[in-house]
Amino acid sequence: MGDLAQKIWVTVEGKKYLVEVGDLRQRPVTVIVDGSSFEIDLDYEADETGEESSNSAALPLQSGTSAHSVSAGTACEVTSPMPGDIVQILVKPGQKVNSGDPLCVLDAMKMKNTIHAPQAGIISEIGVQEGQSVEFGVVLFKFG
Repeated sequence: MGDLAQKIWVTVEGKKYLVEVGDLRQRPVTVIVDGSSFEIDLDYEADETGEESSNSAALPLQSGTSAHSVSAGTACEVTSPMPGDIVQILVKPGQKVNSGDPLCVLDAMKMKNTIHAPQAGIISEIGVQEGQSVEFGVVLFKFG
């Protein structure tokens, strides 16, 4: 998919999907879900408060949907899937986590997004702190 592709875990109605997302600057955006490739257009809808929300895509994403990015390689890096503010960090360096465990809460556009562990491992580094603003792609956690 290219160098700018990201892998994102998305939970929809309790079921987890590993989604590979192509370059978000290109339109349409190419995504791969369960081995099937889709081209999607990102919409901006108003949420219940009237604020713009970018939760619309090919999958029926809903309020409470959680996502995070994962870089490929032997050591896992969890990156920010969107710009926002780190509200709460739920793990400590050296802590063992299982796949799907919550790592932190990211507030983006007045929506709380829980970032989950993409795999089991030990947190080797936390790259952010509570209250910090982050941009898309910033490394949040490293697994050793």
